[in-house]
Amino acid sequence: MIAAVSRYANSQNSVRQADLSANRPFHVQVEKLANTVFCPDGVSRWFYERAAGSYNVLLAREGTTPAKLRRLKEVIPVSRKVTKTDLAKFLSAWDQKPDRVSLGAQKNFEGFMQALENGQNPCSAEPDVDFYKKMIAKAILFKTAQKLIRPAFKAFQANVATYLVALLSHRLGDRLDLERIWLQQDLSSQLKQQMLGWAQVVNRILHESANGRMVSEWAKKVECWEVVRKGSYSQMPDGIPEMKLANFGVSSVPAGVVFGVGKTWPDEITL
Repeated sequence: MIAAVSRYANSQNSVRQADLSANRPFHVQVEKLANTVFCPDGVSRWFYERAAGSYNVLLAREGTTPAKLRRLKEVIPVSRKVTKTDLAKFLSAWDQKPDRVSLGAQKNFEGFMQALENGQNPCSAEPDVDFYKKMIAKAILFKTAQKLIRPAFKAFQANVATYLVALLSHRLGDRLDLERIWLQQDLSSQLKQQMLGWAQVVNRILHESANGRMVSEWAKKVECWEVVRKGSYSQMPDGIPEMKLANFGVSSVPAGVVFGVGKTWPDEITL
């Protein structure tokens, strides 16, 4: 009730709805996970900015000397900071809602939270370590898409990146090994190349299907997503490390792994 009173009392001013959701159990739990789950190197971690400005507060509180501040920025770089609206964007794009993401950070966040509260969001269950690692993998996917697309296109980079991530989810789904992405904290050069190729097609379809309308406005329509996902895209080639083997559910099988009595694969198999 308190959250509802705050939301409606501030409906006429600049207080953002995302700020009023900071104390929701979902965000509190994600923050706890971010503070306790370290990256595979055992040293660095990501930062979940549940409260606006908390990353800078951390730097000021713990970076009391130039050496401490430099070390803190190495362990928790700003590139690994995720805000609440960032999180909603990453997860909504992967949930194949690029039209809603294209409405803007605040409107997408409101839709994300509404679905969460109504139990219509895949994140409705209490986040655990597995959820957190997959969440970061999706963040890496989205951030990588942005880096690839920014220099490749003159305009509407945000729309292309959002639709590209939704397309990856639509075409690959569970075949994409999010656990491997978490372990590597990066994407392979092969997957990046494939993403860039698909981005070219996504960009072309967005422009052609807009029919003279502003692409950023057309991207807000669910009809736009229907057109993009039905487009003609190249097949995912062999040799992409993040793709799971269909029969074994793993992204690669090391040499010497036993399959049955006395049977081994002589060489590493990748798909």
